Amino acid sequence: MLLRSWILSFLMEITRQSGRYWGFAYVHPRTEKKLAEKLAGAGIPVYLPTLPHAYMMHHTKVVTRVPMFPGYLFLCMDREEATELRYREKQIIRIDLQFAAEREEVLVAELNAIRQFEELSKDAPVYVNPGLQKGDRVAVTDGPLKGLSTYVVRRDDEHDSIIVNITMLDQHLEYPVPAADLKKITE
Repeated sequence: MLLRSWILSFLMEITRQSGRYWGFAYVHPRTEKKLAEKLAGAGIPVYLPTLPHAYMMHHTKVVTRVPMFPGYLFLCMDREEATELRYREKQIIRIDLQFAAEREEVLVAELNAIRQFEELSKDAPVYVNPGLQKGDRVAVTDGPLKGLSTYVVRRDDEHDSIIVNITMLDQHLEYPVPAADLKKITE
């Protein structure tokens, strides 16, 4: 069985490379896996951290891996490759490489820590915490409630969702929203 290259990338330690810089690419939703595979096939070091995600399909439990940070993948390239890639790949919205040695060193250390969390996720749940807490004002950025501004009632980390309060007609409704679909409103 052939392992996909983006899966192989997390098995190896992430290191700095001469003449290339680690950074991240902000990409269109749900294109991360295919793009990571395509870039790795082109010889570009890429890392797409993933977490297991279980769901039921026709009374069968299916476990797949989903991006830990939806819309992002990490890559290592030089300036010319980055410029060419921005124009060639329509799924890429923005590329941000860490040209300063200190910033890249911090990023590489953080990516290796993320690799460890990814490894831990095989045995126990790992939750991505977007920093939202009870009482925070949030904006819903995607899904059926897109555009709504509301407040966090509580977190439901077991289901990777945040329970928000919606008040209509003097009635309070609570609804779970995926954590990735919320953005904290800072005043």
